[in-house]
Amino acid sequence: MEKVKTPETPKYSIPFTDGDIDDGYNCKTVIEQKILRVLNEIKNKPNWNKKIKNTEIREKWIKELQPHFEEKTINYAIDEALYYSDKFTGSLVPGAVDCTYVDDDCIPEELLNELQENVAKLEDVPEHEKDWHPGSDNQVLDLVHPSLYPVVFGRTRGLTKDVSSIEVPKWDSVIGKGETDCVYLPPIVSFDHPYIKNRQYTPERFQYRSEKYQWLPTEFGVDADGEVKILSYINNLHPGIHEKLYGTLEKIFEKFIPLFNNVLTDSCEQNKKNDKLRISSEVYNIEVFEDYFNRVRKEEAEKNGTEFVELKDKDISYQEFRDYFHSYDDEKLVVIPEDYKFDPESVPKNNITVDLKGSRLQVIVKLANIILTPEKPTYKGGVWHVEGMLNEEIVATGIHYYDQENITDSYLAFRQGICEPEYEQGDNKGVKIFYNLEDEEPLNQRLGEIKTVKNRIISFPNIYQHQVQDFELQDKTKPGYRKILCFFLINPNRRIYSTAHIPPQQLSWFEIELMKNKNKLSELPGNFKNDVEINVVLKEKSLLCLIYFLGI
Repeated sequence: MEKVKTPETPKYSIPFTDGDIDDGYNCKTVIEQKILRVLNEIKNKPNWNKKIKNTEIREKWIKELQPHFEEKTINYAIDEALYYSDKFTGSLVPGAVDCTYVDDDCIPEELLNELQENVAKLEDVPEHEKDWHPGSDNQVLDLVHPSLYPVVFGRTRGLTKDVSSIEVPKWDSVIGKGETDCVYLPPIVSFDHPYIKNRQYTPERFQYRSEKYQWLPTEFGVDADGEVKILSYINNLHPGIHEKLYGTLEKIFEKFIPLFNNVLTDSCEQNKKNDKLRISSEVYNIEVFEDYFNRVRKEEAEKNGTEFVELKDKDISYQEFRDYFHSYDDEKLVVIPEDYKFDPESVPKNNITVDLKGSRLQVIVKLANIILTPEKPTYKGGVWHVEGMLNEEIVATGIHYYDQENITDSYLAFRQGICEPEYEQGDNKGVKIFYNLEDEEPLNQRLGEIKTVKNRIISFPNIYQHQVQDFELQDKTKPGYRKILCFFLINPNRRIYSTAHIPPQQLSWFEIELMKNKNKLSELPGNFKNDVEINVVLKEKSLLCLIYFLGI
């Protein structure tokens, strides 16, 4: 009987390193960095995959690039962009940074309006209830944020210890229930565990694990046709009050599935396209000491009118070596290759393809607005970060820029941690010329940025550090804003505590359920009943007692 080969499970990278100089992604040469800058210019243009096929438009782009880049750099980038324009002919295209994807035309206007209308209920709250992000100078308004009411190990109540459980109880039937013993910090896996062996998790990487908190994802079901159903409540988004928004989020997340498929395919361990080098450092030619020694001596002989005799390494005396070696690192020649061309055959092929259709996913949802005013007209930008910690195991992010008004162009920038490149000790000049790295600098490299325009959706792997760039009001006499919806995708191969396992923890949700059962309050002692009816904020322990007493 013929043995059937089972499909290989994708392995997803994490953004946390050991901190060793050899732990990180391959270092990109200066030549490749310049190619990436040209690709960044091209791929941030709307419909670049269609426009680049137009000879007149393409020539116009080349002319715009020529004052800033060498011809061979431009040609390489143009040829690569043409290659991908044949692979991606619709609105879904590779983004300006490797392993990122963008779609500007998949959210129809009707769905966009629906999202804006349903989110408005979250925005329409009294000033004292607004959740301004810490440190944002009241410019970033969090509408739904996972840092509110997360799992708190040792305090949060859970329904089961088994995070592999996919049963989802009705949220309002379990509110106030659960045991703190069910929610615990998972133990560090043993060092013979497969994740340790393949360096996914090492003792050093566990420093990136929180021992106090974990964000709470929601259970999303994706059927074989790609249709999405939200199966458990979204943390900090009441399922009753915002029922319509839940339906809207299902439809929007469905649009992200093709982007997530491409991002995870490109960045998984079996393909790792972000680590593939276009231009190897081997194409550079470094002048060895013997050649340097003879070149400098020849120049000196010509200047002095003396005879020059070429010497081999073995013929150079120790004194001569000392006299010339001190200047070798600073004055040796580094020859940059005269030509390099894009080769379609060099594009790494996929060893595995990810398809999230027919999957049960865990997803963290976030909604936030950046609000500018004439008094505060400039957003200074965010910090470099990855999403979550080791606890959350976030492998990809999806962002929908669903609304903006009266702001200048804005970008989301990316960089990645790199390993220390190979070089001769003390060769600071060569490292600078090869990689544009300075001694003692942090080991990371800028990859580019994606323009963030209205109704654009983007997705990128969480192996990248990213940073929101600064922007400001166009008309500084009027207010402006930018609004985003984020989906953080948990590693599909693993499961963590979700809202299927953790009952709602928000006091306001408790109060709503209590008010639904006001007829049962008559069974309570008189004084306690009056306190419940007039009390604005109820204490957690009292609420739990009420929940159990009323049988909610």
